[in-house]
Amino acid sequence: MKYLVIIVAGLTDKPFAEKDNKTPLQLAETPNLDALVKKGQCGPVQTLPDSLHLGNEISCLGLLGYDPEKYKIGHAALDAIGLGVKPEADETVLCCDLITLQATHDDMVMKDYTGGNLSAEDSELLINALNVQVTEATFHHGRGYHNLVVVKNPPIQERLTPPNELIGEGIRKFMPEGKDVRDLVFVMNQAQIVLHNLPYNQKRIQEQKDAVNSIWLWGNGELPSLPTFHKRFGKSASVITASSMVKGIAKTSGIEVIDVEGATGFYNTNYSGKVKTTLAELEKKDVVFLHISAGEEVSLKGSIDDKILAIEDFDSEVVKPIAQALETQEETKLLIVVNHVSSASLMKYDRGPVPYLVYSSKAKEETGGLTKYDEQILDSGKKFNTAPELIEAFLNNAL
Repeated sequence: MKYLVIIVAGLTDKPFAEKDNKTPLQLAETPNLDALVKKGQCGPVQTLPDSLHLGNEISCLGLLGYDPEKYKIGHAALDAIGLGVKPEADETVLCCDLITLQATHDDMVMKDYTGGNLSAEDSELLINALNVQVTEATFHHGRGYHNLVVVKNPPIQERLTPPNELIGEGIRKFMPEGKDVRDLVFVMNQAQIVLHNLPYNQKRIQEQKDAVNSIWLWGNGELPSLPTFHKRFGKSASVITASSMVKGIAKTSGIEVIDVEGATGFYNTNYSGKVKTTLAELEKKDVVFLHISAGEEVSLKGSIDDKILAIEDFDSEVVKPIAQALETQEETKLLIVVNHVSSASLMKYDRGPVPYLVYSSKAKEETGGLTKYDEQILDSGKKFNTAPELIEAFLNNAL
């Protein structure tokens, strides 16, 4: 028996009044997901515990089989593992996102937490410039808007707010405060000066594009040890993802990370390459995790129509070829699960339950009931109160 887990972001949402009170999933054409629903088992799962903040490091840790309430891990610490960055004992590692702020009469507002979907090439140019001119920190390129910085700073106790939670918000009240973090504020201010003066940004302004005019530091936290995936489940595993954070979870737990050229984490990611690599890994490993995050960014920016297109791309570019391939292979169980709600309606994460779908390549009969993959799944089937419970049931053939 082989097991394939597809962790996908940005599918579920709330109804939109301007779209006849339908959700993007209900509006999207998803014939391949719908076909799997008819033969599979569906239900809701709660991936974000009430006791923890909303975040990918929480939901993804749980969906790789580990209890996020037991193993409380900082986002940046995972990124560092994923990128191979090893800070010294007296150093603190933080996420360093290249962002766009917009000036108002009394504040700066978070306009775009991705710097306009910053490419790997442009990001490297900006990170290199910061490394040359900001001497109080060391910046590490993360192949896009999301990067890392290492500073000589004691561990920060208060959680630093991620920029994707601040879209449309004035940033002043979210800036780090206190003498323990004043060096961070200095680094951010220095970075703003450097970015403002770069020819790269001057050119963007001339082209009437938003400048990538600031950095945002966040993701502080520890890195406790995890039991290996093989010890926990007795199975070998691989993960295919563009996320350095998910790579960090994998490397920490002994799951092999398989890189795919052109995997960006955005809607322009290399779907065919990720699918091909996933199917190849299924021939070698017991369990393969495929992480697709393209729907999250358009959701958090409130792009309803783009979210519908991202859902349809996932259905046609990922679900269809995988479902077709599984029909010709040995028995494989497929789990498709949303990491957490990334709402285009709220332009934020939401703590609500998300749908899971379990399908066996040997399933012949329609199970009856649901005929479309949408939020109706949340009112059907077996409910799981935590993500690890779902993964345990799936890998132990209790689903």
